[in-house]
Amino acid sequence: MRKLFGIIAAIAMLAIAGCGHGAGNEQKIADDVTQAVYNNDVAAVQQNFTSDLAAQVTRASVGQLSDTMHQLGNYQGLTETGSDLVAKRYIFDAKFDKGDMTVRIRVDNNGKVAAYRVTPGKPQ
Repeated sequence: MRKLFGIIAAIAMLAIAGCGHGAGNEQKIADDVTQAVYNNDVAAVQQNFTSDLAAQVTRASVGQLSDTMHQLGNYQGLTETGSDLVAKRYIFDAKFDKGDMTVRIRVDNNGKVAAYRVTPGKPQ
């Protein structure tokens, strides 16, 4: 009986670990991209994007968004506030010293960002 409980516990731990594995990856990707935008680092922004999305990124667009972020002070990180796992869409609250911005991403099957949108204020 003890052996059976041990096996069940091991299976449960593997299942829990498997469920959580991908969840943090999207947050890391969103944080990496947002930090790259904040740093006005176009190459770092593009490396996380699909080739189609990367082709749309310009120095001017990253610079403008970076300037907007800097008006809110130091970037403090992201917190996930919503998701649509089937559509692979995620919403994050980006914290700054003087306010928040909403970051929305959609990832493709390869884990690359296929859509990235930042709007002023906390997620609604």
